[in-house]
Amino acid sequence: MIRSTILIFLLGLTLSAGVANGKELPADGIAAIVGDEIILLSEVHARMEITVQQMQVSPTRQEPPAATEVEAQALSDIIDDRLVAQQAKEMQISITDQEVESAIANMAAQNNMDLETFRSALEAQGTNMAQYRISMRSDLLKFKVMNMRVRARVNVSEERAREFYNAQVRDVRRSAEFEGAHILIRVPQDSRAIDVARLREKALNLVKRINGGASFEEVAMGESEDAVTAPRGGHLGRRLPGDIPNALDSVFLDMEPGEVTGPVKSAAGFHILKLVSREDTGVKPFAEVKNLIIGQLTQKEMERQQGLWLRELRKKTFIKTLI
Repeated sequence: MIRSTILIFLLGLTLSAGVANGKELPADGIAAIVGDEIILLSEVHARMEITVQQMQVSPTRQEPPAATEVEAQALSDIIDDRLVAQQAKEMQISITDQEVESAIANMAAQNNMDLETFRSALEAQGTNMAQYRISMRSDLLKFKVMNMRVRARVNVSEERAREFYNAQVRDVRRSAEFEGAHILIRVPQDSRAIDVARLREKALNLVKRINGGASFEEVAMGESEDAVTAPRGGHLGRRLPGDIPNALDSVFLDMEPGEVTGPVKSAAGFHILKLVSREDTGVKPFAEVKNLIIGQLTQKEMERQQGLWLRELRKKTFIKTLI
């Protein structure tokens, strides 16, 4: 803190000297101090100018925010960039010119443009190639640092991806007919805890048999205690969501055709469920979109963790804003 106070004092002397020598420091003064480095007003103004230009050419152009808001956001972004750069220096991470040019070439290719067309597109959006190179270098540096500092904090499981998928498709499925099947292991109402546990274990063993290759229908006919459905392989017939008890209905709603799950507890006992089929709703099955969902959730979680990490850095670093 003493070191930072001395730095502020020296900077104040520098500003005063600059004014005394006739330099236009008020037009390019100090906007902030980050650790042992300074951020100039000219840097903030340059970032603001790019932001405003991009807003003006945006296809979703909206009422521009107040200049003070643009300035505050620009300064905040530059502080974050400076914190990342300081971490990169500490970690001995750098970005080569070749990496920057390769990334720009890839970005142009992704937009089906050659470099000259890409350059023109940037200029139409208020950015020249020199500015874009600086921005790309900063982004690549941030990507490298974040991958090393933050990536280990992010782990999106298949289970989490499935929960996200189910939440998105439930409303569509609520209007779709489905055909389900079940195997019932009855639990008498006056059963002791030890008996309930034994019956649940029995249901689990039946699930293992089915997952091991046994026919669901054959296991149902031999083991299910539902006298109505057991003779037909456990099949419940065509149903609409809401036609069967909610304990089972809500599980069927989240299942894929051919999937077996359980045991599921209801008032009657333990059920092993199979979704035989569902009316086509136009929704892609989870298996087809799993990797895409995991990628999207990973990106979202990375952004959240990056924000947390940057806030941690801000707390550990001396930062003084002067505008």
